[in-house]
Amino acid sequence: MIEHQAVGYALADAKTTIDAARYLSWRACHAVDTQSPGADELAIEAKIFGSEAAVRVITDLMRVVGVDSYDHEAPFARLLQDALALPIFDGGNMGVRRRQLHMMFRHGSYDPLVASGAA
Repeated sequence: MIEHQAVGYALADAKTTIDAARYLSWRACHAVDTQSPGADELAIEAKIFGSEAAVRVITDLMRVVGVDSYDHEAPFARLLQDALALPIFDGGNMGVRRRQLHMMFRHGSYDPLVASGAA
């Protein structure tokens, strides 16, 4: 299967997304551990991005495999079922997390470069 270009591209996209989520999570953890400015923002961003990326990566890879990805012998259906809970867990990305970011953005002292470390 890996010899097919579409499969290779799907795997490249999945790996890139997973690595981006992993790096953002590591960066957020480090910021929290060191009590860096922007730690709260990074933690919220990591939760939103990582949880939504999990659903997106699994569904994209299921499209590559096709209907066989729903077979109980394949791990995709179980993984997707677990991943679908992540964006709604602990208040949810839309109802709570994005509202938290929105409130940060609205604060008069908000600096968009602090969380990136560029400030």
